[in-house]
Amino acid sequence: MRLIFLLAATLWFFGLVSLSVGEEAKSGVADDLAPAGRAFALQVCAACHVVAKDQQSAPILKPPAPSFVAIVRRPKTTEAFLRAFLGAPHGKMPNPQLADFQIDEVVAYMLSLKQRR
Repeated sequence: MRLIFLLAATLWFFGLVSLSVGEEAKSGVADDLAPAGRAFALQVCAACHVVAKDQQSAPILKPPAPSFVAIVRRPKTTEAFLRAFLGAPHGKMPNPQLADFQIDEVVAYMLSLKQRR
């Protein structure tokens, strides 16, 4: 229960921090969403997932949730699937309650991983 509270509090905090980043993206400061999605995922998702090979710390879940690379390599992984997946609770995770721009960024990052195969 404590872990769920910690994860929810972390998501809430970084969601608020990310709002200012999202406004910059909307104003044209950031044309490419994938780098913003990578940065956001490293802050929020890396507690449970391996988001990138070079992430600073290992996930706290034992065993960790599937890596982003493993998720995008699944045959059913499409943009629509990722949007639905990120917009609802999944696995042991409570509803991430991501803003639309955060979902846009994370989906762009994840799809960029799929293209690098």
